[in-house]
Amino acid sequence: MSGVPIALVSALLWAVGSVLMAVGAKRLHVLPLNLIRCLISTTFFWVLLPFYGGIPALAEISPLQWLWMAVSVLGLLVLGDTLYFRSLDLAGVSWAMPVASISPLWAVLLAAAFVGEPLSWPLLLGALLVVAGVSLLNLPASVRKGQAQDPPEKGEGGDPGARRTGLLLAFLVSVLWAIGQVALKPGTEGIHSVVANCVRQPIGALMLLGLNLARGRWHELRALDRRSWGAIAAASLIGTGLGTFLFVMAIQQVGAGRAAILTSVAPLLALPFSMLWLHERPTKWTTMGTLLTTVGIGLVA
Repeated sequence: MSGVPIALVSALLWAVGSVLMAVGAKRLHVLPLNLIRCLISTTFFWVLLPFYGGIPALAEISPLQWLWMAVSVLGLLVLGDTLYFRSLDLAGVSWAMPVASISPLWAVLLAAAFVGEPLSWPLLLGALLVVAGVSLLNLPASVRKGQAQDPPEKGEGGDPGARRTGLLLAFLVSVLWAIGQVALKPGTEGIHSVVANCVRQPIGALMLLGLNLARGRWHELRALDRRSWGAIAAASLIGTGLGTFLFVMAIQQVGAGRAAILTSVAPLLALPFSMLWLHERPTKWTTMGTLLTTVGIGLVA
C-alpha cells in the first residue's frame, strides 16, 4: 500500500477513535485521558516489538533520533493536546478549533524549510482547502445549525481577555502539532513504525504520568464505569495504536507535510460515525466543509 492510502486509513482510524473517545470520556480531563491512551498504546506496541527486532532494534536507534521522537511527543501529545483543551476552555470550541486546525499548513512550510520536502503550489493550495474544510467540519453542531449553545461556551461572549488567551493558545497548538509531525520524519528515518512507537509512547506516558501526579488529575479515573473504560480502551487501540502506527509509515513514504494534510481529514471521516453513534445530522456547513476538504485531498494526493 502506498503512502497516500496509508495516511487516509490512519485518518479513518483516528476518526473512529475520536468518536469512541467522545462516547467513553465525556467529562474526563485530557491529562488522565492521554495517560490512559499512552499506557494502552505502549502495551500494544511492546507486545508487537519481538516480531520487529525486539530490544536489539531499540539499541540501534541513535541518540539524535531519540531526541527527535521526544520532540514529536511533546509537540503532538503532551503540550499540544493539553494546551488545545485549555484553549477550548478559554476561547470556546467555535473559536479555538478552527485556529488549531491550521496545523497542516505550518507542517507543509516547516517540512519544506527544515527537512527538505518539496513545496509546490498544488500542495499549498490543497493544504489551504483542507484547512478551510476541516475548520467548517470542526465547528460544534450547535454553531453549524445556527443555534445558541446551552450552556454557553467559556470564552463565548464572556471575558474578552480569556478569549484572546485561548486563541493565542490555539495558534500555539497549531504550531506545536506541526513541529511534532515534522520531527517524526528525521526521528523515524530507517526505523520501523512499531519500533519507533515503542520509544514514543513510553516517553509520552512518563511525561503525562508526571503531569497527572503533579496536578492530582489521576483521581478522576475512579469515576469511570466499565462502559467508559471499554470505549477508551478501544479508542486507544484503534486511534493511538493502529492509527499512529500507520501515520508514522505515511510520513516515511510521502513526507511529513503531505501526511499532515491527509490525516487532518479525520473530522470528515468521522461524520458517518458521529451520525450513527452520536446522532448528529449533516448541515450546509458540513456539506461545504466536505466539498472543500475533498478538493484539497485531490490536489495533495
